[in-house]
Amino acid sequence: MIFRLRRYTVISEKIELFNAFFKKHLLPVQKRYGSQLVGRWQTEDKSQIIALWVYEDMKSYEDIQSKVKVDPDSIAAQKYRFSQLEPLFTETEESFMTSTVDLSKTELSHLIKK
Repeated sequence: MIFRLRRYTVISEKIELFNAFFKKHLLPVQKRYGSQLVGRWQTEDKSQIIALWVYEDMKSYEDIQSKVKVDPDSIAAQKYRFSQLEPLFTETEESFMTSTVDLSKTELSHLIKK
């Protein structure tokens, strides 16, 4: 399994708008194609949002993202974002990670396919 960590440096006064946009427009499309959200958090000072996703492997991630990119709802959401909501964040950073501990020994053991 691989984990994708996304970090956004957010325009603080738009954090609730960004969270609502994510829940309404982005999350449903990601889940439609098999993305699994482990969690999404904001810092106490509302300067950052961190999202953690899990995928079977890099190929699975790439397949899902290729479908998300051309999904009509995703395209419409991005058009809406750029025309009505920008800017929501000033910077984004993405990292891919693998676990250094067997997942069966963690609280994420339920993610392991039997």
